[in-house]
Amino acid sequence: MLRVRATTPTRIDLAGGTLDIWPIPHILDHKATVNVGITLMASAEVSTADDGQYLLSSQDQGEVVTGSFAHVVASKKLPLLSLLLSALWHPKLPPLHLKTSAQSPAGAGLGGSSCLGIAVAGALWRARQLSDGWAPASDAQLVQLVGDVEARLIQTPTGIQDYWGGIRGQINLLSYPYGRVNVETLGISRLPRLSEELIVCYSGKSRASAINNWEIFKRLFDGDKSLLETFNAIGLCAEQCAEAVRTGDYEQVVSLSAKEWQLRVKLWPNIETTETKRLDKAALTAGARLTRVCGAGGGGVMAVLAPASKKKDVETALRNNGGQILAATVAPLGLNVENF
Repeated sequence: MLRVRATTPTRIDLAGGTLDIWPIPHILDHKATVNVGITLMASAEVSTADDGQYLLSSQDQGEVVTGSFAHVVASKKLPLLSLLLSALWHPKLPPLHLKTSAQSPAGAGLGGSSCLGIAVAGALWRARQLSDGWAPASDAQLVQLVGDVEARLIQTPTGIQDYWGGIRGQINLLSYPYGRVNVETLGISRLPRLSEELIVCYSGKSRASAINNWEIFKRLFDGDKSLLETFNAIGLCAEQCAEAVRTGDYEQVVSLSAKEWQLRVKLWPNIETTETKRLDKAALTAGARLTRVCGAGGGGVMAVLAPASKKKDVETALRNNGGQILAATVAPLGLNVENF
């Protein structure tokens, strides 16, 4: 019996989000992205079906689809799973059960659906290796595949940083030379205080990053010169933040992430909500050194950094102001696929 399990971390971004959406980086003079995989995991399990029927199941969404290959790939209940199954499986192969779960809240800004896509693609690709002799997938192949599927699903351009956070975990520095994406992955030992100080706080309100990113995308390519200048300033902060990570300068990483965040708030004030503003004020008053909303904003999860001596006070302040502390730290590993 074929049985495969895949897990991936989600991610927080420290600088350079939105710059990962093609072809935005190629119209900028300065561009980089810095993100960190975190231990809010997405998982997928694939097994051959004893009953001869396909099954798609999402534990966190509470949705199940069963039936023939044609039926499940056409279903709109779990479209990400259906599209990936149609891309990576074949009706002449044995029917499968595909079950998924995700620890990240929906709409959290942590790249949860993208990282889940990487887990599902990783599991299905391994299943093709075992059943059909496929060669192993490269990281770049998985990123391209899941990015294409998500673009079909959400009908807008997609960024790539979420996929790399899921595949690599740890700390990722993305740069964008012509013709490729360079991804430099560094262990948390480069910035041990980041793991010690990180608080992941859910505001209680989800957001829709695709809509936010699409508005920015349209303005850029409609020729908004002021927006282009702001994006170059964000890109410069991100480049400098990446270099600070390389040298292990934690204070500079925090300072540049804060500077980049303020540029992002000016770029689009709606990136903050009433809830996240309240949490930001409470955390900073209690001693936090940095707060920023993850992803494209408008709700979701906040990444908060607080000195060890202030961390409990900051967590209490966040809870007292409606925040939910999520048990997460820096992920030491990325995508893991295993037979079980």
